Amino acid sequence: MKKRQRKFRANSSGQLLIVAALAIAILISSTAIYVYELSKETNSEDYSAISNFVLALKQSTRNAMISSLANVSNGGKKNVLAANLNRLSQVFRSINNLGICQLAFTPLSDSNYDSGTWLSWNISDMGVSSAYANFTLELYGMAMNVTLNYAVNVTTAITLNGYFTKLSGNEKLVNLTCNVYNKGEPGLAKNMTFFYERLGSWLPVDLSDNLSIMDYGNGTCRVSFTISTPSNAVQVSAHIYDVRDIFVQANTTCYEI
Repeated sequence: MKKRQRKFRANSSGQLLIVAALAIAILISSTAIYVYELSKETNSEDYSAISNFVLALKQSTRNAMISSLANVSNGGKKNVLAANLNRLSQVFRSINNLGICQLAFTPLSDSNYDSGTWLSWNISDMGVSSAYANFTLELYGMAMNVTLNYAVNVTTAITLNGYFTKLSGNEKLVNLTCNVYNKGEPGLAKNMTFFYERLGSWLPVDLSDNLSIMDYGNGTCRVSFTISTPSNAVQVSAHIYDVRDIFVQANTTCYEI
């Protein structure tokens, strides 16, 4: 009887140890799974926060480029681009909830761009206002480190061409086609002003010249007006502000058809 009791107790103890071991194994497994899932959630949240931060930063650099180009194209100094980007970099450097943020930039300088801006308004039938800079973002945080290189190009361009038909005497009916582009895609004009050359002077076209502007809303405008000039060719200039307040100018020569 005692042997049976000892054997039962031994078996019971062994079973309890097995059960206890299983319980501990399940507990350890559950804890490991919980920590793994928690780490995934944390990493996901950190990644989402950093991703949103990077998107906001890139949009902010683009907005700074647009504002700077609008300033320069309206007569501002070319160094305003570097000054604005430097201020933006300082602002992001002071944001430390995600870690240390370093934003470096290099305005493009080549045969076209000077200190990151390019204004080309003297080429026949076309005008360009553009800003370009390269950026390097370095973000050092507790969750992860990020290094990102990217470029921002902001460009407004227009093309201008046309012709005229004779009416009576020196009166001429001028017809123009003007196309507005933002980085090669159709853009929208906010304000358009036209001039024509008469006897060496540039004169504005207004309603007294029967000015008509048909904006098709897809970047294309048809313009017509009537002027009096003895010239056999009519020099015309278009001054345009796009919806971002970036100014661009283009000249063309109209001949009779």
